[in-house]
Amino acid sequence: MKKIAVALIFASSFPLFTLGQTKNLKNFTISGEVNLDTGTVQIIPNELNTALYPTGFKPVTAKINKGKFKFNGQIDGPVWMYFKIGDKYQSAGTAISTGAQQISIDTALNYGDPINDNLVMKDAKSYDKAFKSVEDQRKQYRLHYDSLFNIYGRKFPEELELKSMQELKATYFVHDATLFSFVKENPNSYYALYKLYALLNFGYNATLGNTFERFSPLLKTSRLGQATLQRILSSKQIAIGETIPNFNIVDLKGKKIASNHYDSNKLTLIDMWYSHCMPCIAQFEDLKAIRNAFHDKGFEIIGISTDKTKYVEDWKLAIDKYKLTWPQYLDLNGIETSKYGVHIFPTSLLVNQQGKIVATGLSTVELKEFLKNNL
Repeated sequence: MKKIAVALIFASSFPLFTLGQTKNLKNFTISGEVNLDTGTVQIIPNELNTALYPTGFKPVTAKINKGKFKFNGQIDGPVWMYFKIGDKYQSAGTAISTGAQQISIDTALNYGDPINDNLVMKDAKSYDKAFKSVEDQRKQYRLHYDSLFNIYGRKFPEELELKSMQELKATYFVHDATLFSFVKENPNSYYALYKLYALLNFGYNATLGNTFERFSPLLKTSRLGQATLQRILSSKQIAIGETIPNFNIVDLKGKKIASNHYDSNKLTLIDMWYSHCMPCIAQFEDLKAIRNAFHDKGFEIIGISTDKTKYVEDWKLAIDKYKLTWPQYLDLNGIETSKYGVHIFPTSLLVNQQGKIVATGLSTVELKEFLKNNL
């Protein structure tokens, strides 16, 4: 993928900051105000992702003078950033675009949205308006969930838990369909492209893939567009209907997993986790009960840990502590799973005897229901 350069030029007290080549650059100006008389403001990439930012991209700083600060420079297109003022304030992410933009920061609203009048953030208002019905549906779901929680606590009756999960998944479906419709009407929406990019952290589905195709050629070939495409290509490999990849992982004895490991069971759940992931650990008791109930009918679980090198011993201790009796494998430092766009844990894949993925992202109550109906 072609790396696109960014150059940032700051006030005279700061040196010229240039990254890579200087092709296709356009001027930008940030005129900012903040409710502080003095200090410094940092402008920082909002995530450590080399696909979004040029090699060597670093935080840069401007001085606050009587509540004002200013950044001048050049960029090739919108760059998603956040502002930081010492330990007092950090903003939510916001787009820095070509041309002039006014930024207003209220340090009392830590992690809040700075006021930003550029075209990208104005587009965000149109986006939010289009998603109002989606947000209303989610609010209704949360109210319903909270009412059930007040009655039953964390342990819902199974039938209600399954229904609640189905309601939640329905909001996902409506959200994705709304995003597709919005992009169809607004193919040049950089804000929508960034939202799609972030959403792909949770996996691929056909609606998201089709949504990407609706963006304009200009956006699809931009740096963010190419990063989004790469996420699609990675996560699509473990989508429903695909053949499970041959992961390069090893068990507790250092033995690699066999490519035909799935042949001996009708359905196999691949549970991706790591030793310090509390949501991962929280589902172990349910997984043990499900395995006990369905193992004789042809169901098995395979655990894949993505623990870092320094936590390998913690991984081994967790297997003993939580009495995980199904096969456990290690993807050291998450190298293998990251190839397939797995960034959220736990992540699960349900695989049939032919190695085809038949379901993804099942909660334990959904898994139990699926096994009831298919074994």
